[in-house]
Amino acid sequence: MCVCGLSASLSEVHRAIRLLSNGKAPGADCLPAELFKQGGMRLTHLLVHLFSLVWREEEVPQDFKDASIIHLYKRKGDHACCDNHRGISLLSVAGKVLTRVLLNRLSVHVDELGILPESQGGFRTGRGTTDMIFSARKLEE
Repeated sequence: MCVCGLSASLSEVHRAIRLLSNGKAPGADCLPAELFKQGGMRLTHLLVHLFSLVWREEEVPQDFKDASIIHLYKRKGDHACCDNHRGISLLSVAGKVLTRVLLNRLSVHVDELGILPESQGGFRTGRGTTDMIFSARKLEE
């Protein structure tokens, strides 16, 4: 199955919604993840229909791509110093659901084809950047 050949299935969208994190700030549309989780199968069906249109038209809505960047104080040091702030991007939750569907599909193909080298730790099942940093530090010792 091609990653972009078939539109998102109901089960893929349902799984992506379940994996959303609660308590995160929503994007410009002000629709939090909790709303999507409580929307039930009716909302899931509507998202599947929307994603089918995206697939057919091959055009992702601009609202899914736009991010609002917010600066947060780290609660240390001088408020006026930019180094004591960090930025976060607020994204559309519907866009996150579509992105998760694509990521899940791509991950399956990347694992099957062995595209990533063994040195790649991020975005792989059972591996993480923390593991790679630990290994590098042990080698350095």
